[in-house]
Amino acid sequence: MSIHLALYYASLAGNAALTQLNALGDAVITSTANGYLVPPVINRVFRAAGVGGLLTRAQLNSSSIRDFTPFDLAPVNSGAVISTPAVFQDFRRNPIPLRTNEELDAFILNTGVGPTKTTVAVWFCDQAPQPVSGRVFTVHWTSSIPLAAADAWSQVTPVFDNGLPSGTFAIVGGRVESATGQFYRYIPKGGNPYRPGSFCSQAVGGQVTDQDRYGGIGEWLRFDNTNPPLMEIFALAADATQAGYMDLIQVA
Repeated sequence: MSIHLALYYASLAGNAALTQLNALGDAVITSTANGYLVPPVINRVFRAAGVGGLLTRAQLNSSSIRDFTPFDLAPVNSGAVISTPAVFQDFRRNPIPLRTNEELDAFILNTGVGPTKTTVAVWFCDQAPQPVSGRVFTVHWTSSIPLAAADAWSQVTPVFDNGLPSGTFAIVGGRVESATGQFYRYIPKGGNPYRPGSFCSQAVGGQVTDQDRYGGIGEWLRFDNTNPPLMEIFALAADATQAGYMDLIQVA
């Protein structure tokens, strides 16, 4: 299975009509002026979520979606950070099919008077996620390097508390804690270029979703112990430290 997390983001004042968000710059999939061109392999959406300080409504739109009607995302995370537990739309059993190379756009409504930061997240996939089983173990990591910038993907090098055994491992879940972080994703080294990820938690007690732990949505990516993946975090400020957990299964 291939998964790629992509974001739309803008700081917008209150609006009486749906207003389009900008596609956040992405190193893997192509963006247009405002949206993303649907990739040829991962041309389905199995999850979507909106988050914003005064967000009241979010919507996805494309030519194939308009064959029916624009797709409203409700409910949304109304607040600067992700709700606990996270609020999202779950299409795992029936991912939304899209046409390759059509533009997928995101629109929002908010009640802010001044500029309000708003994000819409979309999880692209090539097939419906399927849980996996096996001997799962979890490794803890930290990073003490501040994020490069607010309101953008910032690269992070996770430092494991303990070394891994020799071999190849599948990431089957994870958790990231960052004070103003909203989303994270893994950067593979070689092989499949897509960047799977999920919600951040802003506190050690924050709940996200059980789906993203211990094989709940399948394999995210594989790596060997000598070449672990990097990560990216999208946060509203240049947080000074980050920490997290990777759920792994050894496959070779």
